[in-house]
Amino acid sequence: MGIPEVREYAEAEGKTGNSAPVAAPAASAQEQENRAAGEATWQEDPITEPPSARLIVDAGPGTGKTHAACARVASMVNSGIPASRISLISFTRTAVVEIRNRIARALEDPADSASIRIITLDAFAWAVQSGFAKNARLTGSYEDNINAAYRLVLDDPDVRDDLVRVEHLIIDEAQDIVGARADLILAMIDALDPESGITVFADRAQAIYGFAELNQEGRCTNFLDELVKRGFRKLFLKKVHRTSDPNLLAIFTDLRRTVLDSRRPDIERHVQSEIRRLAHEDVGDVGKLDLSMVPSDSLVLMRNRLDVLIASSHAGTTPHRLRLSNMPICVRAWVAHLFWDYVHRRVSRDEFERRWHERGVQAPINCAEAWSRCVEVAGESAVMVDLHMLRKVLARTNPPMIFCTPEFGTSGPILGTIHASKGREAPTVYLYLQERFAADDTGEESRVMLVGATRPRERLLVGTTNGLGSRVTNDRLWRNAGRSIQVEVGRPYDIEPPGLVGRPFFSRQDDAMAAQAAWASQSLRHRMVLRAQESAGWQYVLNDGEQRLAGLSERFKSDINLIAWKLQKRIGWLGTCRSIGIRSMVVAPDSSYSEGMLEPWKSSGFLFAPLLSSLSTAIPRSR
Repeated sequence: MGIPEVREYAEAEGKTGNSAPVAAPAASAQEQENRAAGEATWQEDPITEPPSARLIVDAGPGTGKTHAACARVASMVNSGIPASRISLISFTRTAVVEIRNRIARALEDPADSASIRIITLDAFAWAVQSGFAKNARLTGSYEDNINAAYRLVLDDPDVRDDLVRVEHLIIDEAQDIVGARADLILAMIDALDPESGITVFADRAQAIYGFAELNQEGRCTNFLDELVKRGFRKLFLKKVHRTSDPNLLAIFTDLRRTVLDSRRPDIERHVQSEIRRLAHEDVGDVGKLDLSMVPSDSLVLMRNRLDVLIASSHAGTTPHRLRLSNMPICVRAWVAHLFWDYVHRRVSRDEFERRWHERGVQAPINCAEAWSRCVEVAGESAVMVDLHMLRKVLARTNPPMIFCTPEFGTSGPILGTIHASKGREAPTVYLYLQERFAADDTGEESRVMLVGATRPRERLLVGTTNGLGSRVTNDRLWRNAGRSIQVEVGRPYDIEPPGLVGRPFFSRQDDAMAAQAAWASQSLRHRMVLRAQESAGWQYVLNDGEQRLAGLSERFKSDINLIAWKLQKRIGWLGTCRSIGIRSMVVAPDSSYSEGMLEPWKSSGFLFAPLLSSLSTAIPRSR
């Protein structure tokens, strides 16, 4: 029995739109004061600054920050600075891919972009750990990773020798670097050669992670203030390129100045009122949202995770994507489509192309580009790929983004939190605002709303969400809903390889094969049921009608039991479970998961996995 054709919806890679530049706004009173005091240099283009300059570039939304960062790197490489001596720290893995692509297009030799170190701060911290610490390990805590790297930068001379080689460091989204992360980057800066240049891009008006986060010494580090103390010079990007719409320009400029300068106690109410006044349409309560009527290139933004999951659940099988923190990484489905039954160590280009065409693979890239990506990470030569190496790379916690979808899902509008939308833009944005604010809010809510309202290029539609309360157990969101409760299903650890093609959930290869075929042929599913079954060691089994599709992890069962214990109830099943697509799950050759897997997946290491995402309903029973 074979796996039928699996369809992965193509999506645009990159951004669209070419809004004309518009006139820059007049300087605010604070900015004029800075100019008079000589505290800031007024220059729209930091690209021409010498490579040794140390700069803070104040870059408001839509002013071409990413373009300036990429052009500055390209200018330095084109002028003779070795690409390997330039490092760029960005906020997200998606931004890393976009920045590398942009830099490649601007270089005289695009191949040089591969030598530039473009990395997230968390990935840099792990690179420091794994490269220089004998006992390096990931504990599952991002803070542990950051703190371990910080100690190595301070104390390990080999790490400092490595940093001295950097001739220019670029740091993105610096307004959101707080606490231990601020200490780590400051330690990096102090370890650089005094002649090394540094360019920092920031916008205080978009500081939405600026909550008080203490470092290891119990104090809060203000990263930008520390840079000023170190003699960094200020520049400003003023001209808005993202939009030419007058209402949006008023938000991007006038409202931004209000957020920066105002100390009024009702700043949150004022900002929300202005956003509603300047929006192009009021779309009402989030309960009226019909995703089937939302353009597929739109962003739908909400304040919290619960609102996003509720809206997603109401979408049924309407294709859409999710942009939330701590979601499973989505390796594209074409990988499993090609290799799920391929049990050999190596694959030739001829065999790769034969499988691609015979299986009718549909993907946003063509066969030649897919092969090129495999060669890039696991090629023994231009015509041979080591699949064991490919499995090791793709099974990592953070596999290369060239194999992954930027969001959780492959097509349709993107639903996400405002926090997760940083750095994104779209022609149309649906922004759902809360009516209530925390009594002790220190202005962060006004900045959060500004970030959401500056994502659109053409149209801003504003609605309302009631901001329902929720609880969290082991990072799993859940809430009371009368006699029932709703529990988040789809955390990164909820489904593991044996749960898809292994025992005790599938006793025969044919049963696992039928489940994999079901996912491949119909990846969008809703109204599935999870039941704790004795035959599976009381772990939860996912069924669609009479067909068993998967088993969930022991950790999932533990979370549900903990929620039940808190309620002093018993939970034996969850309904309305849903999958919004399909991805590849990859198992490393030396993984402990292999022993529990059936063939051919045990040998191949590639299988299909659903994109589970739902607020599933449970009715707790008395013990």
